Amino acid sequence: MAAEQRETIVNARRQPLPTLSSLTHEWNTARTAAKGWAQFLDSVQITGLRGWTGETVEFRFPVVAIAGENGAGKSTVLKAAAAAYVAQQEGGLTFNPDDFFPNTPWETVQGVTLRYQLRRGEQIETTTMTKPTSRWRGMPRRVHRPLFFLDISRTQPINTLIGYGKIAKQSNFAGDLTPASEADRALLSRIMNKTYTASSIATYQDKRIGVLSIGVGAYSNFHQGAGEDATADLVALLRGAPRNSLVIIDEVEASLHPRAQRRLMAELFEIAKDNRIQFILSTHSPTILEQLPTEARVYFQAPRGGGRHVMYGVTAHFAMSLMDDTEHPELVLFCEDAEASTLIDALITEEAPDISKRVEILPAGAASTVVILGGLADKNLLPAPCLSVLDADQKISAGCLRLPGTAAPEVEVFAALDEPAWEKVAARLGVRIGDLLEAVDDARQIGNHHAWTRRVADRLGPRVRVDRVWENIAAVWAQEAVDPVERADFVDAIRHRFSE
Repeated sequence: MAAEQRETIVNARRQPLPTLSSLTHEWNTARTAAKGWAQFLDSVQITGLRGWTGETVEFRFPVVAIAGENGAGKSTVLKAAAAAYVAQQEGGLTFNPDDFFPNTPWETVQGVTLRYQLRRGEQIETTTMTKPTSRWRGMPRRVHRPLFFLDISRTQPINTLIGYGKIAKQSNFAGDLTPASEADRALLSRIMNKTYTASSIATYQDKRIGVLSIGVGAYSNFHQGAGEDATADLVALLRGAPRNSLVIIDEVEASLHPRAQRRLMAELFEIAKDNRIQFILSTHSPTILEQLPTEARVYFQAPRGGGRHVMYGVTAHFAMSLMDDTEHPELVLFCEDAEASTLIDALITEEAPDISKRVEILPAGAASTVVILGGLADKNLLPAPCLSVLDADQKISAGCLRLPGTAAPEVEVFAALDEPAWEKVAARLGVRIGDLLEAVDDARQIGNHHAWTRRVADRLGPRVRVDRVWENIAAVWAQEAVDPVERADFVDAIRHRFSE
């Protein structure tokens, strides 16, 4: 490879990763405009298939990740989405429902309805496919769109695939070798954090083999790591994905370590923005979920009685807590975010420190998610005893408590503390009361109350951490500002859940 080409790829690796903010801006400003996402799958509704009873899954962002335990329905939704369209690209593979949901000697698929909401330009339409008995109906009316589906089989080692062993043993390979572009090599280099000097696809009869080089000789799929192999295949797919494509990837993080997962997601954001491509992913990785905005994180809960609960805006911590094998505490308290979690902990610590070690407080995400979890807890449909705690500005719902007060946490707490209370906060933080009051007054001028605590910490100096500021404010609030009767009622409701 020429020196200038090598330098191009090295520099590509060194460039800052694309950020989510640019995609978010484009989505918020252009999604319904002429230059926005001209084709978009808004939702899938599934009835009568693998435990689904009419639940709808919405795709609220160009890159969406679905999480959930094995068997929760992630792959079912991905396959249903892949069957929504007729593949438009040259040589593309169109998937029919029977490709994914066939009859077998053990089960008969019938009484099924797949309903899609599709957006094409400014028009929104609904299409439906049904299988009342033995045949699918509605497939001829499917919309045409560039479509790509990568299932988990892409991670299978190449030497285990039928027909590849013979190729590996050939001493004189007679196949065609197609080099990848510099842009593709640069993309793969950024994701894997390696400087690939060459990449190509070797084709023999109907078999394809990826070949890479990092300057010390070429090596094929037979000797690549699983993550490297799967990512090279993904890059090859993205190279051929036309504008407005739908790209579906099962277990997008497969065989990639966390840093590579972050780099991959950053590249998907950039590709989605530049080419108006829609990505629907499944994942078991907290790293993947953490990269996404609230509306792009979806969690499936499969209750014991059947059906599915679809939750949006879940936190990565919440999703992993429901998918792990660790022993659950006596009671799990769901809340919206870390700020609410700190207030709950402060109330329990002040009123009944004896139960604090028996409770896990888990930020779960948006208020709608907390409400859903409260409803599930109220019906004993979750793996452990649970209770939801809503912010004070939310409406009460089944299985839910509300924090004391009437406003969002920061607004409620900052307004409730008088000067003597702020003096106690200052003493806890080891700062002068005048400096703290000035910082508080300055923070409350900001329209976004979520930024108030950070502004206070910034004004107090680099040695004062944001979480330490909020923890001490919360402790003084629970002790000094909350009505003792209201505090006792709140904690008694939690204590009562232990005995149910």
